[in-house]
Amino acid sequence: MKKKNIIYWAVALVLVLVTAYSTVHVHNARQVNDVKMQSESRKQAEEDAQQKRLLADQKKRLIKPASWDKPTLSGGYPDISKYAHAKKKEERIWIEVNLRKQRVYIRRGPYTLYTMYASVGKNYRKTKNYQCTPIGHFKIEKRRGVSYYDPTRGYGARYWTAFKDEGLYRFESVPFDENGKVIKAEAEKLGQKVTKKHNIKAYGSIRLSVPDAQWIEENIPAKTLVVIDSQDDKRDAWEYLKVAQIKGRLENQASN
Repeated sequence: MKKKNIIYWAVALVLVLVTAYSTVHVHNARQVNDVKMQSESRKQAEEDAQQKRLLADQKKRLIKPASWDKPTLSGGYPDISKYAHAKKKEERIWIEVNLRKQRVYIRRGPYTLYTMYASVGKNYRKTKNYQCTPIGHFKIEKRRGVSYYDPTRGYGARYWTAFKDEGLYRFESVPFDENGKVIKAEAEKLGQKVTKKHNIKAYGSIRLSVPDAQWIEENIPAKTLVVIDSQDDKRDAWEYLKVAQIKGRLENQASN
């Protein structure tokens, strides 16, 4: 009987110790998790505050009305050379194209460094496939140039930078005719709301002012990520991008 009692007491003692350890472990885990959540919350608040300051500054520097031969903002372009070899996603340069706002944003992680007026064709049900703007994630290609003219479309552009299908889809300036003169009717749509009646027939390319297009052509390296937002998606593109990164879906994906 004594031997059995000793065994019972030993088992009970082990159970008490296990319970105590589990309680302490759960408590410590909760504390660690609380600290982590607080840290993430502070980081998010700091990011939001910095993004708000950057956007407020750009709003003040916005040149109105939009002009095809001027930069979108006064005060010069950001120096992105220091981020050329960034390893962390939060420090890498990427480009957001917002169809709803008709804007292009030069971004570093969660931050918007520069805003550009843009003319982007919207995709309606009757829009032909070759005129649709691709939606999704892409990468800047090596193909780029200072000018081109396409007689089949009756216009050309200056400072183009490809982001899909080996130059078929590009960032480029507002259109120019065969004589090298800007097509004013199209240039005046820069940054303006697009309707079914007044759609941008840019064959999927993203139009910018000449200085903005030149800056991209000269400064944005190949393999830079390009995110073209859905017309109906009102979330911040960085939040959408983080979800995609977590799920490992950074490959090019186009859906019209």
